[in-house]
Amino acid sequence: MIEMVALADEDIRRLLRQLSADVQASLALSRATLQAVASLSPALGEAVEAALEQELDMAREAKAAQQAVDHIEAARARVQEAPGQVETMSAMAHALIAAANALPDIPDEALADVRHS
Repeated sequence: MIEMVALADEDIRRLLRQLSADVQASLALSRATLQAVASLSPALGEAVEAALEQELDMAREAKAAQQAVDHIEAARARVQEAPGQVETMSAMAHALIAAANALPDIPDEALADVRHS
C-alpha cells in the first residue's frame, strides 16, 4: 500500500513538473507576443500596458499567488522598456547604414581577384 502511494505521489509530481513547464513556455510566448505588439506603435503599447494593469488589479483582487503578480509586473516592466529599446535599435540601424554608406566602393575587379585567391 505504501509503495502504491509513493508511486502515485511521484506520478503527480512528474505531471505537475510537466504542467509547470508547459505553463512557463506559454507565459514566455505570451510575454514575447506582448512585447512585439507593444513595439509596433505607441497606441498598441498603451493598450498592452492597460491590459497588463487590469490583469494586475484582477490578480490582486483574487489574492493570486505573489509569483503570478510578479510575472505580470515583470511583463509590464518589459513592455514599458520596449519604446526605448525600439529607439535604440533604430539609432543603431541608422548608424550601421551610415557606416556602410561611408565605406569606399571596391571595384569589381578587386573582388574578383579576392574570390580567385
